[in-house]
Parts: sequence; structure tokens; C-alpha cells
Amino acid sequence: MNLLPAAVAAWQRGWHVFPTNSCGTRCPQSGDVIDKQPHLVQPGRPYKLRWGEWATRDLDRIIAAWTHSPAANPAIACGPSGLLVVDCDIAKGENALAGTPYESLHERLGPMVDGADVLRHMCQEYGGDWSSLTDTYAVSTGSLGWHLYFRWPPGLKASQASPVKGLVDVRGNGGERGGYVLAAGSVTTKGPYVAENDLPVRDCPPWLVELCREKPAPARPLFAQPRRGGSIGGLVDTVLNAPDGDLNSALFWAARAACSDGIAIEDANDQLGAAYTSANGRGGQRQAEATIRSAFRNQQRKEGL
Repeated sequence: MNLLPAAVAAWQRGWHVFPTNSCGTRCPQSGDVIDKQPHLVQPGRPYKLRWGEWATRDLDRIIAAWTHSPAANPAIACGPSGLLVVDCDIAKGENALAGTPYESLHERLGPMVDGADVLRHMCQEYGGDWSSLTDTYAVSTGSLGWHLYFRWPPGLKASQASPVKGLVDVRGNGGERGGYVLAAGSVTTKGPYVAENDLPVRDCPPWLVELCREKPAPARPLFAQPRRGGSIGGLVDTVLNAPDGDLNSALFWAARAACSDGIAIEDANDQLGAAYTSANGRGGQRQAEATIRSAFRNQQRKEGL
């Protein structure tokens, strides 16, 4: 198998490329499959590749690397390539969203919810357009996931935090080196990476930029508002004063705290729901009540009620 054409195809799109292990490569020490790892293993001489330093736009260097290791999977360094890649994974088990602000999706979609379902909900929640969002270069992954590629604004740092860990992850320029993805044409033990289209990479929409950008650490914990003697007033303040982009999470945790404090769900719906609506929460009272129900169920399970 010669994957040089796949590496060159990624280079032709203007991306920084580096080699990773070929399909089925196993770690000499542990025996684990490491065919997505950013290093090459030669028989009897394992060595690590510093991918953040190696990733290149030098075509001669790329050709030399794949001449030496023709079956190496090509990977793309997202940071220097100016990319944000949204990784939507398939559901790995039932009720994977339990305990998250998106738990209510199970009520509508059932116990198995894919990352694409969650991303569609996020798009609607933040006022985006799904058809425009998906009108970009996309790759299906070896594990039947879905990579959506976007141009990230220059000079803006992305967060390393996943919107919904395990279902909607992102790779960008966050952290010290940023992240990477396997390019179309790569093959792992789980299957091939296949380009779904030949579209240009579109600009990251504003709502997704806001969701994924690195945010300054708050001066104090987000959900540390006073309880006002156990009343719901401090929790209402938590929702009303939530930082941009954290309103849903603030409502979810305020509702959990209300449940823990013995506040009736009807009072939480009335007062926390009103605060959410006043803060221009998307979906209004209906979405607020769905989030509050999920939060109460989560807290009740935690407390064994």
C-alpha cells in the first residue's frame, strides 16, 4: 500500500502534513495497536516523531518520508494548517449524554445518539444553518465517524475542550501544539478514511467560533453563587450572570443544585426557567424545562433517590 498520493492530496490543499504509523502497527512494548499515533516504528528500533515540529509544507520532505515508509498514514496538523476539524463520532453505548446539558436528546432520539445528532442540535440552538454548516469538505473516518473541516480565524486561539466529549470533539490550534487528524486515504484497523466530497473548506461560522474559541478563565468558579440561606435566589443569579457561551451549562448545574437543596422542580422551572429566558437562552422556556428535567434526574441518580 502506497499512501504517498493521499499525503500529496492533503499537501495540495495547503495543509501541513506528517506521517503516522501504518495500519495494524503495534507498540513493541505493550502490543497495543498504534496506527493513529504520531510516530513510526521500525523493527527493533522504535522512535517517536515530534509531529508538531515535523509537520511540513515541504513537498520534497513529504516524498522522502513516504518513499521510506510508503504505508504510513498521512496526518494533518490543524494549527499551522489554519483548520478547525469537528469530529462527530458514532454512539458507543446507550444514554451517553446522561449528565450533560444535552441529556434531553435521548427523550426525542432514543438511547443511541450520534455526534452528528448533537452537532445538529447545537447548530439549531445557536442559530446556525445546518445545510450551510455541512457544505464543507468532510471525511468519514475508519470508525464510521465524521470529520467536518473549517477555516479557523487567524490569530484566534481555539479551546482544547470538547463540546461533548466522546461524541463531538474538536481539533484546532489549542494547547501547545494544537491537534491533528488523519487525512483522507489513511487506513486503520477500524477502516479507511474516505473523503465524502471535494468541496472547499468553508469559514468556521461565527456561532461555532464562539463555542470553540479559548475563553479566559473566570475570576471565580462559575457556579459558586451564594445560596441565600438555601433559597433559589442565588441559583437564579448563577443563570442570569452566566458568561457568554455557558448559559446552558449554568442552567444545568443550577438545576442540579436546586434538586440537591430540596427545591421543587416546579419552582425550578418557574424561576430558573424565567432567568434562562431573560438571559436570551435559545429555545426559551421549553428548552429550559427540558434541561431542568435532565438535571433533576441526573442529581437524583447521583443521590440514589
